[in-house]
Amino acid sequence: MKKAHKITILLSFLIISISLISFFNPLSDPPEKNLEKLSKDEISIFFNYEPKTLDPSKAADDYSIELLKNSLEGLTRISKNSVGEEVPEKAGALSWKIEDDGKRWIFFLRDYQWEDGRKVTAEDFEYGIKRSLDPKTASPMAYLLYPIKNAEKYNSGKADKESLGVKSIDNKTLVVELENPTPYFIQLTTSTLMSPQRKDIVEKYGESYGSSADKMVYNGPYKISEWNHEKKIVLSKNKNYWDKHSVKLSNVNVHIVKDENVRMAMLSKGQADIVEATKKEWADKFIKSKKFNEISGYSAATNFLFFNQKSELFKNKKIRKAFSMGVKRHEMAEVIYRGIFEPAYGWVPPKVSIGEQEYRKKRGNFIKEDSEEARELLIEGLKELGINKSPENITVTFLNPSTTTWARKYSEYLAQMYKETLGINVRSEFVQWSIFEGEVAKLNYDFAGMGWYGDYNDPSSFLEPFVSDQGSIVTGWKNINYNQLLKKTTLTLDEEKRYEYFKEAEEILIDNAVIAPTVFLKRRIFHKKNLKGLLISVFGSTDYKNVFVEKK
Repeated sequence: MKKAHKITILLSFLIISISLISFFNPLSDPPEKNLEKLSKDEISIFFNYEPKTLDPSKAADDYSIELLKNSLEGLTRISKNSVGEEVPEKAGALSWKIEDDGKRWIFFLRDYQWEDGRKVTAEDFEYGIKRSLDPKTASPMAYLLYPIKNAEKYNSGKADKESLGVKSIDNKTLVVELENPTPYFIQLTTSTLMSPQRKDIVEKYGESYGSSADKMVYNGPYKISEWNHEKKIVLSKNKNYWDKHSVKLSNVNVHIVKDENVRMAMLSKGQADIVEATKKEWADKFIKSKKFNEISGYSAATNFLFFNQKSELFKNKKIRKAFSMGVKRHEMAEVIYRGIFEPAYGWVPPKVSIGEQEYRKKRGNFIKEDSEEARELLIEGLKELGINKSPENITVTFLNPSTTTWARKYSEYLAQMYKETLGINVRSEFVQWSIFEGEVAKLNYDFAGMGWYGDYNDPSSFLEPFVSDQGSIVTGWKNINYNQLLKKTTLTLDEEKRYEYFKEAEEILIDNAVIAPTVFLKRRIFHKKNLKGLLISVFGSTDYKNVFVEKK
C-alpha cells in the first residue's frame, strides 16, 4: 500500500498553526507596508506559508496544489452544478466513455496546447501518471492512484511500468484501466497527480523541476510568471489557454504573509481581495463593516491527535481510549479555535458523501467524552502495563509540528486539559514540519497532532490512510479486519454495502483509539463585494479561472 518511508502532507498541522494570537483591531491601519496598487483586472490574495514545489507528482501541501490547479489543465476541473454540488467537468478531456462495467475509461482530449505552443497529447498524460507512480519519484500522494490497474504493485516495486493500466492510443486518446470499478474515480481525474507532464521539461531540469516558476511549463488558465520565494507569486493569464476568453484577470498576485494581523488589516483597508477569518471577532467586524461578502461552510477536514502504539504507554488500548475520552472537544472548539471550528465526535467529517447521502449525518456522532471514566481507564491501563505510579507522577510528550506562538498556546491548553481530565502531565516538543515528518515516520514520539484534508468525496479518503503500511499517519497500528473492510469497499458499487463497511471500519478505528478527532474544520472567507466568480472547493482548491472584478 502507501509507502511507509513517506508521510503524506495534505495540510500542515491544525490548519491555522501559523496564525498568531494577539489583541488587534482588523479594521485599524495596517502595519507598515502596503501592497501595490492594483489595476481593475487583477487581484491580491494571501498564502500563509511558502508552497513547497510546482512538481505535480510531488506537490502535497495545499498551496502548491492550489497553484497547480490554476496553472495546469488536467482531464477535468471541479465545477458546481445547478444545485450547487461540486462535480468534475470537462477540461482537457473533451469527452470520455466507460467500458467493461466501469473498469475501462477512455478519454478523448480536446485540441489544446502548452504555453509554448506545443500540443498537449495523450502521451503527456501517460507520462505524467506513470511518473507520479514511479517509486523513484517518491510521490507522497501516489496512493491516490491505486485504483489504477497494477498501480500499487508498480509503486511498491513489485511490477514494471508497462503493466500499468495507463496507455495512450494516439495523440488524443488515453485509456485508463482500473483494478475494480471505483465510484470516485472520475474525481481523481482532477488531481494534480493525473496532470499531463512534459518529458522534455522534466528531463531538462531533473531534480530542480518545479522548484521555480521558470522550471515548469503550463497549460492551464494561468501560468506562474513570478515566484519570489517567501514573498510573492504571480499567476498571469495564459494567452495560449484553450478557454482564454473565460479568463478575465490578467494577474493573481499571491503574497506570502505569515502574520494574520497583516492579512486582516490589508483586507479591511482594501489592499487585498480575499482573506480567511480565523477568529470570530474578526468575522463579526467584517460583517459589521458591510464591505465584504462571506463564503462559509465546512471544509472536508478533521484535526486530530494520534498515538504511537510502540511507545511505553500508548501501546495500551485503555490508555489511548482515556486520552481520547479526556478531550474537551466543545471547549477546544470555542476557546482554542475561536468559535470557527466544530467539535468532532466522529472521524469522517461533514460534507463527505456515500452515494446520495452525507456519511456523517447517516452515521451520526459516537465518540464519548467522560473525564471520570477516562481517569479509570488510564489507571486500569497503567496497572496492565505494570506501572505503579499515579497519573500525577507520569509525564508524556506531545510532538508539536510548529514553533509559532499559536502552537505554544495550543500546547499549553492541551497540557491544562489533560491535567484536569486525566491528572497526567503533558510536556511539548516543538519542531518544524520537516523534522516532525521524520520523527513520526521513525515512531520517535509519544503522541502528536495534525489535520487531515480529504482528497475526494468518499469516506475512503479518510479511512484509507490507516490501512496497514500505508505510511501516511504512522502509529504502528495494524488491524487485518480493518484492512479487509477497506478492501471490500473497492469491490462493490452497492453504496449501502460500502456504507456498512465504512461504518464498521470507522468504529474499529475509534474503538482502538488509533486517533482522537478533535474538531471539524469550517471556514469563513471574506472577499470584496465586486469580486465575482470565485470557486472555493470543499475537496479541492480555490479556482480563479472564472473570477472577475465587476466594473461599477
